[in-house]
Amino acid sequence: MEQFDPLAGGSIAAIREGLVRTRAGACPVPHIGPGLAFVPRHGTVLTALRAVDQLSNHGNFTVESDDGDALLPEMITQADPPAHTALRALLRPAFARRVIVDAEPWISAGAHELVDRFPAGGPVDLIDEFALPLTSRVISRLVGVPPEDTAELTRLCLVITSMLPARFLGTDAWRRLEQYFTEAGRERRSSAEPPDDLLTLLARGEVDGRALTDQEIAFHAWQLFVAGLETTAYTIGTTVHQLLDDRSRWTELLAGRTDLDNTREEGLRFASAIRFVVRSVASPLDLEGQPLQVGDRVVVGLESANLDEDVFGPDAHSFDPHRAGARRHVSFGHGIHLCLGAELARTEISTALGVLLDRLPGLRLAPGAAVEEIESPMFCGPKHLPVIW
Repeated sequence: MEQFDPLAGGSIAAIREGLVRTRAGACPVPHIGPGLAFVPRHGTVLTALRAVDQLSNHGNFTVESDDGDALLPEMITQADPPAHTALRALLRPAFARRVIVDAEPWISAGAHELVDRFPAGGPVDLIDEFALPLTSRVISRLVGVPPEDTAELTRLCLVITSMLPARFLGTDAWRRLEQYFTEAGRERRSSAEPPDDLLTLLARGEVDGRALTDQEIAFHAWQLFVAGLETTAYTIGTTVHQLLDDRSRWTELLAGRTDLDNTREEGLRFASAIRFVVRSVASPLDLEGQPLQVGDRVVVGLESANLDEDVFGPDAHSFDPHRAGARRHVSFGHGIHLCLGAELARTEISTALGVLLDRLPGLRLAPGAAVEEIESPMFCGPKHLPVIW
């Protein structure tokens, strides 16, 4: 059997066929290259994500090492305890349940405003004209990016994420983003009345009794911005696509909104917008009997875990709004690195679906229009989704 390479990219169908073969293989942690292993099964993925003492979170979105990595600040998405614990404590209040509940009305208002711009009957691209503008508005407001800067910062972030899991430091897109967030952080520090946003929290907060450096503020602000951008948009897109591809699902949801939460969770499972994260072996360990050495890299297959037939049933490869146990997905990670913005993402997805159901009950896929996939080994979802109503 040909060895499946999760880093090679390809169509969603081809990748998922490779994941089926890999999960069915005899080796639970196959090596896909020198010093590089892949974790494809749900239970082993949970084990790997919990092994924080042996599997370091540093460089969790890049496979290639960078000579400048040692000079980078500790970022919450790529830090280990105790730095990770302190950073999470600083940022957690911005994602508290009360904050998310208070955000739902203005998220809904933003979704309605986007639908107001649609031409009567369509067509529209639901990704470019609804999902991405919605998520970029939401994360911009929370981070503290003014509306006039949102489109350009979104464009630059999409340029960078299209490169992953390759290196992106030193690119023009990164230099511009770092400069923007550095200047924004300095403005928050010098302001007598800074706005109530994540940039202010970073610029004026402390970690273990010390203020963050300009570089740390820029890196954290960018990571928060990018974390709230694509993945939620692609999950909205994939969920709507699946509801419309078999339109009986859409009409059933129209008739009974009580299934909206489970539909959202199934969308998160099936979409698997982030296909994998990467860990570095910090101390020798055996993972399901497979020895891993210090310095090895481990590709932890979130998408593969979400499609594991042993957990989600023999039809795990298909979308089922009524799937029992859909919430067992690992789309937000697991353990101490569980995504801080998980409940925000859930609120955005539910709100987006609710607004589309209310405003566009006749929504359907545009006849003859192909649903184009994003081209990325790391991210999964529709690049364009043409719809009419």
